[in-house]
Order: sequence, then C-alpha cells, then structure tokens
Amino acid sequence: MKFIVFSRPAGRALLALALAAGSHAAVAQNSSAPSNGKAKPSKLIYLDGQPSTQAAIDQVPNDAVAYAEGMWWKPGALSAFGDTEATEAEIITTKAKENSPATLALADRVNLRSAYRWEAATLRDVAPRALAYITAHYPKHRLDGQVQKLTRKSSGEVKYQVQLADNWGWRYACFTADGDFVDDKTY
Repeated sequence: MKFIVFSRPAGRALLALALAAGSHAAVAQNSSAPSNGKAKPSKLIYLDGQPSTQAAIDQVPNDAVAYAEGMWWKPGALSAFGDTEATEAEIITTKAKENSPATLALADRVNLRSAYRWEAATLRDVAPRALAYITAHYPKHRLDGQVQKLTRKSSGEVKYQVQLADNWGWRYACFTADGDFVDDKTY
C-alpha cells in the first residue's frame, strides 16, 4: 500500500499552504476518547512528535517551524500512526524540538524526511553494486546525477538516494553504503 508524502523545510509560504489545505475541524487521534457514535476524523495532526490539534498548530509562529510534512491516501495507509481510518496526517516540527526524542521517534517510525540529515553527494559515492541494481531494475530510467547522502539523526545509519528520470517523472531509489537496495519512491 502506498501513500503520498510531502516534506520540505518549512518557509512561510509552504506552512501557509500546508495549514490552508487542512480542515479547521480536524482533531488529533485520541484513543482514550469515549465513543459517541461519531466518525473518527480523517486527518491526524502531530506537533513535535505528539498528537495535537489544529488550534495548537495555528499558534505556532511561522519562523519557529523547521518542517511541515504530511501524508495522504486511503484508509489503512496511516497504520504507522496507530490509526487505520484516517486518510491524511499533518506533521509539524518546530525548530526548538527538531531533535527531541518524541520527534525523532515519530520521524523514524513513519520514515519522514525530517528523520535524516541531507547532504549532497556524487555518483562516485554510490557503491558499484547499487549502480548495477539500477541498471538491472530500472532499464527505462536514466541517472539524473542528483545524489543525496541521508544520515538518520537517531542512529547515524547512512543511505544514498539516487534520482532516476524517465519521460513521466522522477523516481528516487535508496541504497545502503554497501550498495544494497533499501526502497524507492515515485514523485
């Protein structure tokens, strides 16, 4: 099951866009809430790694936001959050709590972009085994030349993300430092 992820370091325009897209009636997941027969919200909201509300997000100043990330897809796709009915999740991380244990734990569990430190790399940094895998598994794609070194903030684990292009868009394939395939995403 796939889900769509958007993630960028937040600036004023991006945060405004992310918040404007959300419903002001959305509430955070709360497993201890009594059942009143109402449907669960279709949107989960997290602030600094913890369930939150739209009202709390609205009070965060734009210049205090480090990341605005989100996911949306069909029910069941957000099971990493413990909710199988929600269809979207909005995750806001402030600069003050960017490396807190709760924030890093959520980012690791959901595999968010903010779980990693990103730095530019080159194709020379990618193991030959990874390049052979790309040739065998992505014959219609070409190496776009963009390579990123991703270091997981919580563990220091390193992987390389290689951008592949075709006539329809981009695909990003990730490999360990030894060249073992990890995952891929299409954008």
